[in-house]
Amino acid sequence: MREITGLVKVAEGLRFPEGPAYDGKGNIYCSNCQGDYISCLRSDGSIDIPYTANTHSNSPFTFHKTNGMIFHEDGSLWVCDFARKAIIRIKPNGEQELIADSCEGLPFMGPNDLVFDPHGNLYFTDPEGSGRDNPVGKLYRIDGTTRFVTVVADGMAFPNGLAFSADCKTLYVCESQYNRMVRFNVLPDGSLGNLEEFASLESDGEGDPDGMALDVRGHLWIAHYGAHSVLELNPEGEIVGRIQMPVDTDQGPTNVEFAGSDLRTMYITDPSTSALYRISMEYPGLKLFCSP
Repeated sequence: MREITGLVKVAEGLRFPEGPAYDGKGNIYCSNCQGDYISCLRSDGSIDIPYTANTHSNSPFTFHKTNGMIFHEDGSLWVCDFARKAIIRIKPNGEQELIADSCEGLPFMGPNDLVFDPHGNLYFTDPEGSGRDNPVGKLYRIDGTTRFVTVVADGMAFPNGLAFSADCKTLYVCESQYNRMVRFNVLPDGSLGNLEEFASLESDGEGDPDGMALDVRGHLWIAHYGAHSVLELNPEGEIVGRIQMPVDTDQGPTNVEFAGSDLRTMYITDPSTSALYRISMEYPGLKLFCSP
């Protein structure tokens, strides 16, 4: 297994950073799970806070605490709000829109991460409260036109990060509490086939696979929370590379995002050091569906 070096800290003082999202303009946004705001690393290296939660508002359109985030090609930022237990869209002008907070009358438990398919349908994980002893985590799909919400998988032990293959025929999901990667066949109607184990991460030690991203070769890059590493898995599910993260606490890293005009820069959120890192990659990341 190769060790990948060149990690550079580009922001610090974050409050449990998560959900890095590239806006297509050189800027990286990230959640602060222990704060009520979203930070942004600008293309010039400066840091600011473009969005802050109004936790005293009664409006359902105001986020409280964000986790996973993703930009849409229309410039809006879609976020998992684990405090409001909702999916919220932040428009380019800052206005917020509640997309969904329930399915068939049942409220979400606490959305975690999200991804678009090529048709603008949104898939997201809802793991809060699930685990080995209580595998009640779910995957949902929100229709991009009608915004109708359906359950596409359930009975999971903390489903976490997720990513589509380049042909959108496979959906990879981190099942954190089993320390493994699973995958589903994506059926023509947008539903999912049976869960299949893709890779166990136990050889990297105890940890919880969290967020992830794919590169153009079909290699998965997985933030292995608690194990202080970002793992590279080849299309056969073998661990072939590792980025060693700094060790300060028993946390992090939480998520990764390819960015830059050539998608050859990976950003990594790391609560262990309350920081955001970047590293230059040999191969570009796979462009996300519906991304700017």
